[in-house]
Amino acid sequence: MDRRYVIGLVVLVAAGIGLVAFTAIWSPQTTSPGSDQTYPAGAGPDHINFSALEEDDMNVSHTPRAHWDSYAIVYTAPPERRLVEGDYYINSVTGEILAKRWHNASVYRNGTTYAFVQPADGLSSEHQREQLESDDAYVYDNATDAYYRYDPHYGQIAPTNIGRHPDILGGYTWTATNRTTRHGVPVITYRVSDVRATAADIPPPLSGTLQLGAEDGIVYAFDITLDGDERDYRYTYDVRPAPFPDHSWVDTAREVAHENASERADRRQLSQFP
Repeated sequence: MDRRYVIGLVVLVAAGIGLVAFTAIWSPQTTSPGSDQTYPAGAGPDHINFSALEEDDMNVSHTPRAHWDSYAIVYTAPPERRLVEGDYYINSVTGEILAKRWHNASVYRNGTTYAFVQPADGLSSEHQREQLESDDAYVYDNATDAYYRYDPHYGQIAPTNIGRHPDILGGYTWTATNRTTRHGVPVITYRVSDVRATAADIPPPLSGTLQLGAEDGIVYAFDITLDGDERDYRYTYDVRPAPFPDHSWVDTAREVAHENASERADRRQLSQFP
C-alpha cells in the first residue's frame, strides 16, 4: 500500500477516536435506569402508578419552587380537544399564580386574592359578552375594553386544580429508558409501551415519552401522540423555569371593582330615600 495512504488512514482513525472521546466528555450525562436504582414511590423500571405518585403531596404548584425562582407549566393539545385549564406561571418567592384561559383571559391568585381579566376582543360571540354583563361579579371597564373580577377573600386554591394535564398518561404503560437531568432536576425518562389492561375506550399510543422527577415523582414533561379514528392527536406538557408574566392588570381589576362597589353603595343609599 502506498505510504501516503497508510499515513492518511492512521490520521483518520486517530481523529475518529478523538471525536468519540470529546463527545463522551461533553455530551449530556445519562445513566441506565436499572432495577437497582431508586425510584419515587409508585414508579419502577417498567411501571408507573400515577395514583401512588400523588399520595405524597408532591405537586407542580409547590414542589418545583425548590428548583426555580419562577416557572411555567405549559400544555398543548389538538385545537378541537383543548381544555379550559391552560398554561400556569408560578412565582416561587411570592407564591403568586397566574393562569392563561380561553379567549385570552387571565386568572391571578395570591393567597386568598383572586383576579380575572377578559379582553372584550377575545370573546368570540355576543352570548359570551351577555353572560359577563349579566354577572354582578364581573365589571366592564371602557378604558381598557375588558371585563374584570377582583375578590380579596376568594379562598385557598387546591393543588389539584393545577397541572391536571398528566391525567392523560394514566391509561398507558411505561418503561424507563435512562436517567438524566432537566433544567438541573434529576429525572427518569420513560417510553410509552402499551395501553393499560384496565383501561377502556382510549386510543392506542403511536409514540410517547415522559420525564419523571427521580426524587419527587413529579411529571416534568411529556410528549405523546395517540392514534385517533381519522387523524393523530399529539399532546405535550412542559414544567420549566420561566419569568413570571407582567400582571399590572391586577391593579386595574382592584380599582375597577372598588369603583363599582362604591357606585352600588351610593345607589343603595339613594334608593332608601324617596
